[in-house]
Amino acid sequence: MASAPPSSVVPLPAFRILHSQGPTLARLGLFSPSAVSRGKSNVSVIPTPNFILPTSRGTIPHITPDNARKHVAVPAVFVSLEDFVDRNALKSPIAQSNRTIRDYISLLPPLSDPTHQIPIFLSARRSCPVPTSQPNSDKTISIVTNDGFRQLPISDYFTLVSQLKDEETVIVAPVDLPLLIPPSGLDVTRASKPWKHIGGNRARKMVTRNEQWSVSTLKNFATQNAVIVPLLPGISVGEQAPYLDSILNVKDSTRVSDGHVRRGIDGLTVLELSSPFIPESYEPVENAPASDPARDASLTSSQTVDFGNLPSGFNDVLRLNLGYQNGPHDVIAAVERGHDFVCGDWITTTTDAGIAFTFEIGGNSMTPNGKKVDIGISLWEVELYAADLSPLSDECECYTCKKHHRAYVAHLLAAKEMLAWTLLQIHNIYTVNRFMSSIRDAIKHDKFIEIAADFRRKYIPQMEGVTPGGGPRVRGYQVKLAGSMTDKKLNESPFQNFSNVN
Repeated sequence: MASAPPSSVVPLPAFRILHSQGPTLARLGLFSPSAVSRGKSNVSVIPTPNFILPTSRGTIPHITPDNARKHVAVPAVFVSLEDFVDRNALKSPIAQSNRTIRDYISLLPPLSDPTHQIPIFLSARRSCPVPTSQPNSDKTISIVTNDGFRQLPISDYFTLVSQLKDEETVIVAPVDLPLLIPPSGLDVTRASKPWKHIGGNRARKMVTRNEQWSVSTLKNFATQNAVIVPLLPGISVGEQAPYLDSILNVKDSTRVSDGHVRRGIDGLTVLELSSPFIPESYEPVENAPASDPARDASLTSSQTVDFGNLPSGFNDVLRLNLGYQNGPHDVIAAVERGHDFVCGDWITTTTDAGIAFTFEIGGNSMTPNGKKVDIGISLWEVELYAADLSPLSDECECYTCKKHHRAYVAHLLAAKEMLAWTLLQIHNIYTVNRFMSSIRDAIKHDKFIEIAADFRRKYIPQMEGVTPGGGPRVRGYQVKLAGSMTDKKLNESPFQNFSNVN
């Protein structure tokens, strides 16, 4: 292996594992994207497990940048380029702005820590992408823009990323997904990615194409930025072997090119937690060594890809789950499977529904009457909360709970005031931050298995016991293909025929 010249900055790993707790794959770690470019250890770090919050055109849903800076602590945000590009990507306003993506979306450091830059996970597509009408090709990726379905050339994507990134930007390599046609009867507005079966020819194309795209992403950006590459959904380990071998070889090499040190991958993404491709007989492996021939040899072509059955060479990289979680129970399951970051789409979905989280982890395992309780309350029940002056959640220290009460937020929802969702989002993000902090503390003290079991005994899974009310107007990227499969309007008209008024 070539050695770096004295003038080169030797990059440090963006992710470090601090502690693991068996028999699950749960682990405690630190993630620092800028360690790659600075070659220093004294940089901003994010403790893991944690969550990443998808943005809407670069903005945290329901919260303006100034309120986000004052009242919200978001570990990291997910930004998709398809939110910004037009028919010609390189002539879009964002491409002509000559600004980084951070400046363009006004992502400011929190007032509580002005030196901390929030990491941006920059991707071509959204975390839960809208199904496209055209397949990808070797040189283009199909996206959904304000102008409709478009083919974004991979070369244009790399050009845009080069313009927009800064040292705290994490580059998410493009992933070749099949046409996402929802199965009949599936609630496509809230479901996880709905692919089901992938044929042999399509699988081989996906493997070849993703290898090409991932290697190109590494060649373009691994010198200065953390790079995360995808695992392919619906394809067995055996079928992905060429792709996995290729990125594993790149991961294990640190080479010098044109005087710059170039590293391998810093992380992997998996696109679903619960899917028909993850074996029901999943058995976690505790503290797998750097090289375990017996374990690596056990990876047969019948196994599908999850972190529990990947080659041991991938153990020390960040693991990002971009699948849709249905609530805190799914987050706990993801942590058990060894996921370091989970996607926070479910937080915004809950806020949209007018629900305030009330769950916690690590407290009393059961309620006084021994019955399971809901993870939140629906503030659309105005009659129930009209005179309730208590905070949204007891002992919560968020801005909403310190300044307002349930009756006020319920009134705002009934009046369809935008402030209602702003206050709910501030509270729900704070609750999830506290939830993830408790999980990390439990892993540190080898108590995660116990508190996870207690949580499942106390709370109803997902949001089954909560009846969501209405929400703000549905936005295009939220509806998937629902509009083309039903005659029902996605948003109720604010006006109606005068003759229909009582």
